[in-house]
Amino acid sequence: MPSFRTVRFGELDYRDEDVIHLSDGLLGMPRLSRWLILEMGDDVPLKWFQSLDRADFGFPVTEPYFYHDDYAVEVPDALRRRLGSGASTDLTTLIITTIHPGGEKVTGNLVAPLVVDIETRRGAQLILDADEYSLRQDINYLKFGLAVNSESSEDVVEVTSASIAEAAGADTECRKPVEV
Repeated sequence: MPSFRTVRFGELDYRDEDVIHLSDGLLGMPRLSRWLILEMGDDVPLKWFQSLDRADFGFPVTEPYFYHDDYAVEVPDALRRRLGSGASTDLTTLIITTIHPGGEKVTGNLVAPLVVDIETRRGAQLILDADEYSLRQDINYLKFGLAVNSESSEDVVEVTSASIAEAAGADTECRKPVEV
């Protein structure tokens, strides 16, 4: 089983089939093409997108649901073919999430989502031409809190950007790669 030493999480064991390949890398980082999606914890809907090409580079990602009710990504047919995607149900969308300094705010980039084919493990970053989405969309703390607490909306008060920042902190124990 291959392993990789990250700056944030130390030594990680992973399987080759856990690797997600972004052949074009990310916007501004075309050489970062091999990635893992790592769990942040049982009760945290954030995942960590860790580069296997650069040990010090990764960031939190989460589902679009936590930002926008009607978020829809149209994947061009050419890209769908390149990803090897047969059905739209094979595609999952991830939003790059920013936890601002001090945990004062959590935002997501809805203009440039990641799209991953769960069968082929190939993905790409899309750049949407949509005025309705923001580069820095505030997370919906109510939805996020319900996902974390999953009992009642009364407990949501405890879920703030600071608690999200704490969950994504350097001392967070990364358990294993996620099966998308």
